[in-house]
Amino acid sequence: MRAASPAAFASMDLPPDKAKLLRNYDLEKKWEIICDQDMVQAKDSPAHYLNKLRTYLDPKASRSHRKRKMVGDSTSTQVLRDLEISLRTNHIEWVREFLNDQNQGLDVLIDYLSFRLSMMRHEQRIALARSQSTLTATWRRRARSADSDGEGAASPAVARRRTRHAARLNMGASTDDIHVCIMCMRAIMNNKYGFNMVIQHREAINSIALSLVHHSLRTKALVLELLAAICLVKGGHQIILCAFDNFKEVVQEPRRFHTLMDYFMNYDNFHIEFM
Repeated sequence: MRAASPAAFASMDLPPDKAKLLRNYDLEKKWEIICDQDMVQAKDSPAHYLNKLRTYLDPKASRSHRKRKMVGDSTSTQVLRDLEISLRTNHIEWVREFLNDQNQGLDVLIDYLSFRLSMMRHEQRIALARSQSTLTATWRRRARSADSDGEGAASPAVARRRTRHAARLNMGASTDDIHVCIMCMRAIMNNKYGFNMVIQHREAINSIALSLVHHSLRTKALVLELLAAICLVKGGHQIILCAFDNFKEVVQEPRRFHTLMDYFMNYDNFHIEFM
């Protein structure tokens, strides 16, 4: 067992902090972890989840009976939850297969996250407009600017088509999908191979940062946890600065980190102890 432990833990491809934690366990605990890892059997292949995510992203899928039948009765949120469990609990080889050049799982997941972020931002603009008796000229300018930005925002007509598309494919709430997408990203970043892929994927970092506009404190905390982890690696600080430059352009901030500082300053609404 002593000889098997280093090789078994190396095959898990854990980040240095988690590998150090495991090395400090006693032999009995190490053996339990190795046995649990060996007993894990994947319920579904990466392609099972990716085919469904690609279907949600296909604008023509909602008009296809075959594709609607393929996604089944489960909501998109449940599909993502099952994917997150698979990414977190399956063997590292399953994760590598999900991320490989053939499946391009990270690209698909980020495309889906960007798609749902666009829908959520539109929903937030509509909710804000409805909460006001009249729209000010400033709000109209900001709404038009946000609708025309280059990060996936849509015109009202396109947004309505996306809403119908989501309903026909039994997609969950955009806010729920975004939260679980971020959980999937955390699971991918939980090993060195996945972590390195994420920090080299500019759109992945941008999408994670943009998820800070989510209303849920749990989601904001999870996003900040991932961004902080990236800051700790060589070159990570500059990567995060670039992501917040992009955030500033997309959400029309007057200056970088304005939204984040607003969260911290309004601590009655943003409970900093939650972090």
